[in-house]
Amino acid sequence: MATYTKANPTLANAGRSFLGKTIKKYTIDFAVNATDFSATEMAGGGAVQAVISKITENANIVLISAVRADAGSNAGQLFDVYLEHGDAGTSTYDGTNSETFIADLEDRIQALTSVGAGLVDLSSATVAATTDALGGVFSA
Repeated sequence: MATYTKANPTLANAGRSFLGKTIKKYTIDFAVNATDFSATEMAGGGAVQAVISKITENANIVLISAVRADAGSNAGQLFDVYLEHGDAGTSTYDGTNSETFIADLEDRIQALTSVGAGLVDLSSATVAATTDALGGVFSA
């Protein structure tokens, strides 16, 4: 009987995706300090749900962190999303102008000026690609 030496997988000490597409981590900062999103905007129809809806227009969400307070200058709320969307580069995501995925996502979220239970204005929200100890940016 023939024997085979197993050659794969050989894993490096690095983050890795087994989905076949690149997974990237983004931090979304609502830039609103007068609203506790984790207490009032998580339910259906809330501002967090509206943002998730915008994200899923062009990407698949793999993981979402808890909403947490921002220790930065705006003392707002933020959360992280891990997205499976291949190696999204510059495109006409909204059908009009060519821009990066992150710029388009930020524009879509900033267009939410009166959403959720408290009619939250997200026009100052930001989206940033991030990396962390978990790998942050996984490549297939």
